[in-house]
Amino acid sequence: MARVPAAVGPSFAFAAALALSCGAPPPKADSPAPKPAAASAPASAHGAAAENPPPAASPGVQSDGEIVSAVKWIEGDLEAALAAAKAASKLVFVDVGAYWCPPCRELEEKVFTRADVGEVLTSKYVALHVDAEKGEGPELVARYKVQAYPTLLVLDAGGVEKGRLVDAMEPKALLAALEKIAAGGDVLAELEQKVQAAPDDLQARYELAVAYALAARRAQADAEFDRVIAGDPDNARGLAAKAMSDRAAFLVAKIDGDSERAVALYKQLQAEFPAAKESVRAYRAIGRELHKLGRDAEAVASLEAMVATDPSNNDLKSAFGWFAFREHCGQASALKEVDAAIARAGDNAELHYLRAELQHQLGRGAEALAAIREAARLEPESAFYKRQVRRFTELSGGT
Repeated sequence: MARVPAAVGPSFAFAAALALSCGAPPPKADSPAPKPAAASAPASAHGAAAENPPPAASPGVQSDGEIVSAVKWIEGDLEAALAAAKAASKLVFVDVGAYWCPPCRELEEKVFTRADVGEVLTSKYVALHVDAEKGEGPELVARYKVQAYPTLLVLDAGGVEKGRLVDAMEPKALLAALEKIAAGGDVLAELEQKVQAAPDDLQARYELAVAYALAARRAQADAEFDRVIAGDPDNARGLAAKAMSDRAAFLVAKIDGDSERAVALYKQLQAEFPAAKESVRAYRAIGRELHKLGRDAEAVASLEAMVATDPSNNDLKSAFGWFAFREHCGQASALKEVDAAIARAGDNAELHYLRAELQHQLGRGAEALAAIREAARLEPESAFYKRQVRRFTELSGGT
């Protein structure tokens, strides 16, 4: 999917791979949450901590892998954030994510630890972090039609969405986009005007269709996807396959919740444009929809077919591993592919992490712990892997 500029009412900056790879249910295990911005220790029974509190840690990734955020996140739910925003005449910034989502971790470790980001989000917004799969997360995801992680929502004090950003962004880009949203700029309207001025610009139509889809403006998105497909009948520009894939993913699977029809549309894409990269990606999407339907054997077969399109491609093996880990489906088959990938690329820490998660789900605690320790050895500066070593050590009984 092409990247769309940040827009307002609602707004989007996204990539298709992210929307498809960070939008499914996560695993059941959890990871330590980032530490809040500099907070003092509670007083002890004798008041010693109150008299001589330890110095607060500076924002950033700590030596033990924990994260101290530069953002002052509010504790509580969305209603508490809205009430605080109304009292302070601020907007609400909502970070919707999941611990297993790599771009979400990038935001936590590299963006929300920045002093300039912390200053803006603390002074101009009431900032709330929402785990998409816990507490009020699922309800909020449904309410605002969140379709990928991370999604950064900007709301007014009444809870009305002013804009959104999807995907991790560099600090300067994030601050610029937030400033534009707060100022009320509307890039969605600009995309509409661009298409009106140049009706034959298929790329602009495609970007508008995706923006409509992410805004859950289904009928308008559907009409624009039709025009894109009709304008690129042989997929010579690579837009028809994208439009067919996005229609299946965003309109039919997510908005309509019709897994059967989504599978049919993905298979139609594969039949019409078998050489398109979207057709290869469709195997994983088909697997996800079949899993939703309780047809796990067919789901695993679809992922195996994906790997078979290019047996030497480690990225496809990794994709199978992520699918099995997140969907709790086909772990044994996926582990074989991940192990085969490790045999060719033993220095890839992510593959060892996937091996750890799959071994854990298969009840092999010792193997899981060994795998995550290898991931941490390969990337000793990774805060995430440090935290995961502690997690897997606890899961294995502390050995």
